[in-house]
Amino acid sequence: MGHTRKRVSIERLAIEQLSRMLQAGSSRVFNCAALHRNVLADGGAPGQFLFKTRDLNNAIFMKETYPDDEMREAATKPVGTKIFFSYGEKADLDGGRSIFLNDKNLRMAMQFHAGMSASPESEEAEADLKILNILDDLPSVDPFLFRERMEAEGYDPHPGYFEVTAAEYGRVRDHVMKQFQPIVETAFEGVTDANRAIYLKTLVNKLWDGTDTDALSPLMQAMRISESDAADTFYAWKGVIYYEHLFARRQAHWKDYANWLNTESRPLDSMPATAQVVLNERLGQWRKLYQKRWKAVHLMLADYRNSYETLFRDHKSPEPFIEFLQKARTRFYQIGDSMSRIDHSIELWRTYVGDSSMRFLRFEPLQSLAQTSIRILNGR
Repeated sequence: MGHTRKRVSIERLAIEQLSRMLQAGSSRVFNCAALHRNVLADGGAPGQFLFKTRDLNNAIFMKETYPDDEMREAATKPVGTKIFFSYGEKADLDGGRSIFLNDKNLRMAMQFHAGMSASPESEEAEADLKILNILDDLPSVDPFLFRERMEAEGYDPHPGYFEVTAAEYGRVRDHVMKQFQPIVETAFEGVTDANRAIYLKTLVNKLWDGTDTDALSPLMQAMRISESDAADTFYAWKGVIYYEHLFARRQAHWKDYANWLNTESRPLDSMPATAQVVLNERLGQWRKLYQKRWKAVHLMLADYRNSYETLFRDHKSPEPFIEFLQKARTRFYQIGDSMSRIDHSIELWRTYVGDSSMRFLRFEPLQSLAQTSIRILNGR
């Protein structure tokens, strides 16, 4: 009987921790169900829904590390996307089924849990599977990246699914385009047309789209990018620029979190000495993981910035920037994964400490927060 109660309490703790993660929201969780309810409340029509298969709009998507070696070895990316179907109408985490989007049984699961058409000729099913693939390909589900990728693929669902205003989307797009401008001017420096400014602006837009390889061939040749790799390389570069923009904006929050970890992450109440030892070990692991993630992001972005400025500011060797472009897809995923883990752990922390100036926690919530935060930051 005691063992049963213990098992139930552990399961309940896991559900509560997952619920807190969902409540916190993050670039690791795309709560399509909640967003879909907002779209409906805003008068969204079926033609504007994200998915054609109705029940997919009531799912929750989470970026998670694969749970075992076999799945990790079979995957092309270190982090997968899990889709969660709730048993309840509220689409919460208290009861349901989940499956990774790269699972070989995904299509069968979509038919069973979401009612997706089983016909291989179904255009609606094919469209939904493409959107699932877009979600799976992203290192994080940042609204800007998701919306931009959807637009690039020709999808135009209700803007309520992306949680980014038109003004903010435009600001980020302008920021990215400014970094594209020098490479276009360098690759097409021989252009003497009277409408050169307009021509170069057109090419910058083509670089944003990343699909017109004929128009961009001089740039591809200069940067040694093959036609087969062009679209993915340009998209990854765009993603790195976006994460650099976010990194600069996040520093105050990241530093505040680091300060709390170093000065306020100690329990308010007393506990047995053995429990204190275990907690101290977890807190130490938590701090090291956070520092490791932050340092990794900083170094990768600094490597990009140095290669960019070496070529376009100092007008020196293009080799460092060419090397960056060759590994841009890997860096895009690594930076995005680490940043979203940091953001997720900070957002979770805020659900525990709130906005109070007194941010000390009692032993049990502090221990629970440490366990979940380690899991998020560790990536295992």
